Amino acid sequence: MKWFTDSQAAAKIVEAGSMKFEVHVLAINIFTLCINNQITLDILWIPREENVQADYISKLVDPDDWQITEALFEYLETLWGPHTVDCVANYYNHKLPRFFSRFWNPSTSGVDFFIQKLSKENCLVVPPVSIASRTLHYLFNQKTNATVVLPLWKSANYWPLIASKFKQYITGSQTFTGNKVLTHGKNTNSLLGSSRFHGDIIVLRMTFAAKEP
Repeated sequence: MKWFTDSQAAAKIVEAGSMKFEVHVLAINIFTLCINNQITLDILWIPREENVQADYISKLVDPDDWQITEALFEYLETLWGPHTVDCVANYYNHKLPRFFSRFWNPSTSGVDFFIQKLSKENCLVVPPVSIASRTLHYLFNQKTNATVVLPLWKSANYWPLIASKFKQYITGSQTFTGNKVLTHGKNTNSLLGSSRFHGDIIVLRMTFAAKEP
């Protein structure tokens, strides 16, 4: 088994141990695990300058790392499902077997929502607030059907778009208390998904296709 690391010190410790007792115990544990399971461990150090892309991605912090609860998803399925693809998701928060992710993820059905063909889909869309307006325009241009979940923030830059161009979808929308239907992702410091968020969430059923799928 090959183990790639950008830490030269970690590579040396796993191979030869450490003068620090606690760290040396960890190295022994790794060695014992490999012996007991007949694993040959090949540790390769990758200099940081040769690992720029992976290093960049590993340091990204997503302030919009929140998601809807399973209970809300199941409710939306009964209203407007079955949905065919989770359009803005990742490997740990997708609610459907098919999902589009920002970067490559295990089992992703496509990288970058904004280049996907959606005309035959029934989309579940829980977009980051920062790309909400762009997401709504793309759904409209793709002439698809979508269930869109957003904070009900009338001061947000996407609300004038909803209240004007897409105002017909406000009638028939569903609203929920945010801290009841949202949960955190990996970033537990985000406001959305936390118990501190007491605002409302709006769920819009947007039927841009000629007819429902």
